[in-house]
Amino acid sequence: MIDAINEREPTRRRTLIEQAFTPDGAYTDPDDEVQGHDALNALFERLQRQASPELRFSLLGPVDAHHQQARFTWQYGIAGTATPLATGGDVAVFHNGRIRHLYAFFDQA
Repeated sequence: MIDAINEREPTRRRTLIEQAFTPDGAYTDPDDEVQGHDALNALFERLQRQASPELRFSLLGPVDAHHQQARFTWQYGIAGTATPLATGGDVAVFHNGRIRHLYAFFDQA
């Protein structure tokens, strides 16, 4: 999923979205709520257009998963720098091995 958000090449990003999310997969954060591969792709493309190419999302630790759900923490910034621009945590709900809904939470700066 993080690979899909980070991917700048449109065809590859769409493929990663289709691999990670169910066709009706949804994403919700404090600012956005979208559903379906087309809407996810448009959102991730908008995020890429707004950011410098060196800014990326990365995991802060292991993914904690059980049953049909997982949670993980992430950071956003230039890889290898000590201070990220943003951090947060997400909860993913799965269906048949793909994300049906991803809920993103941003830490306060």
